[in-house]
Amino acid sequence: MNKDILDVVKAVSYEMEVDKEVIFEAIEAAMEIATQKRHLGNIHVKVSIDRKTGDSQTFRCWTVVDPESADLEADFDPEIHMTLAQAHGRDQNLQLGEMVLEPMESVEFGRIAAQIAKQVIVQKVREAKRAKIVDAFQGKMGQLISCVVKRASRDGIVLDLGDNAEAFIPREEMIPGEMVRNNDRLRA
Repeated sequence: MNKDILDVVKAVSYEMEVDKEVIFEAIEAAMEIATQKRHLGNIHVKVSIDRKTGDSQTFRCWTVVDPESADLEADFDPEIHMTLAQAHGRDQNLQLGEMVLEPMESVEFGRIAAQIAKQVIVQKVREAKRAKIVDAFQGKMGQLISCVVKRASRDGIVLDLGDNAEAFIPREEMIPGEMVRNNDRLRA
């Protein structure tokens, strides 16, 4: 499966014009969610994919906590928390708030888990594309740019800024009496 992961990352990254690291993180998140759903308990899972070979490792995670602390006393869950004494039984250097990782077997994904993974990946790619658009137009705040009217209504107009970015100008911020139609070029 490791070669398949690298191929998927390369293809999706190229097709969606998103950094490969975003795709790797999305696949890791999808595998974590699918693994958590596969186990009936409330467990924390961390998946790590080697960026060069595509090999993946799955870890079960516990957070080292003090069960007598006032903010955690009622919420201590042995499935996701570990006391400091238990953590020192594994490693003397562990401190409060750190994570204890234990390798676990990766689960086989069925059809439903694959659908969940696909949804997570698509959502992460959308978020990355939105962030890319925001970064592209962040420096242009307050500047006049050329655009095309995509849709005009009595509430206002929607402008196509290019690069899958749109802007909305409400009617009260437009020049009174200005008439615009779809596909008109404007500077806004």
